[in-house]
Amino acid sequence: MAKDKDLGVRKVPRQLRSKQTVDAIFEAAMQVLERTEQDASVQTIADRAGVSVGSLYQYFPTKESLVASLIDLHLTQRVEDLAKRLDAARALPAEEAAKVLVDGLVAMMKPRLGIERAMMRSFVRLGNLEHFTARDGEMTALVERFLLGLGDQVRPVDPALAAFLVFSTLRSALLLTVLQKPERLDDPAFADELRRLVVGFLKHPDAPKA
Repeated sequence: MAKDKDLGVRKVPRQLRSKQTVDAIFEAAMQVLERTEQDASVQTIADRAGVSVGSLYQYFPTKESLVASLIDLHLTQRVEDLAKRLDAARALPAEEAAKVLVDGLVAMMKPRLGIERAMMRSFVRLGNLEHFTARDGEMTALVERFLLGLGDQVRPVDPALAAFLVFSTLRSALLLTVLQKPERLDDPAFADELRRLVVGFLKHPDAPKA
């Protein structure tokens, strides 16, 4: 794995134009990786973004630093997406809320399977484990707050442990599905069985049946 000092952003964008340039570079890199699922040259990414290679290097000293920053952005967007989906499910009955949670996680994976696979492959080489762990902790904390909001619909269980197990199980199932059987993401039975898994683990024995 490359050293962290080689993977940092060279120039932090503060002005609107600079931010737009970096956003264009990120989007171009995602599009190239999604299309090819292979390593792309800096020239290809720069051409796609509509910038010169020199402009790209103003912000990212190496291609590896660009991909590492793209991984961090991808993980941050996952956290934001999950937060929005869980907010929309608050105050719902437990089983309906579980459906929203599972459907939300599936929906996060479906639109860009190519980029998901590319990010997984790139993370093995360039990913920052500390950043990944931090983002993972943020998502687990979101699930924990979500479970706490369900109150006595959930059986007595340590909410932090339950959130960790629920999120880790769902994430692992989804990542392996993306890698091995992506067509299952379009199968309603797949999401339904994941929902049953969550409900069976968390449901209070005295809770009324849906």
